[in-house]
Amino acid sequence: MKLIDNLGKIERESGGENDRTYLLSLDKEHFIYRSHFPGNPVTPGACIIQLGKELMERHFGVPLLLKKVINAKFLAIINPELCPLVQFTFSKITPVDDGYKCSVLVYREAIPFAKLSLFLQREGKQ
Repeated sequence: MKLIDNLGKIERESGGENDRTYLLSLDKEHFIYRSHFPGNPVTPGACIIQLGKELMERHFGVPLLLKKVINAKFLAIINPELCPLVQFTFSKITPVDDGYKCSVLVYREAIPFAKLSLFLQREGKQ
């Protein structure tokens, strides 16, 4: 299941080829939040990573496979009721072999939620 336009909707995007920022609105009524966790919704780390992957697919206009999470630091909980808007800022977007490496900061205003380093491979490449 794609999470963009489902769990999160892109409200705004900006940046260039090697850096990109997306502002997402989170759907606090999404079924994921009913089970994770009832009465205290938390955006799962796996969903944060998947949103990052899908945003990079949008940026490059090609399907990508998440080959490696090089680093993942989850620094604060994203509760969509308390913080319905989050930003994903991609930096150090670098072509590598048959894919891309990038750093991702997930935040809102002064609150950092996650710092990720990802390796994404173009689909169909080995």
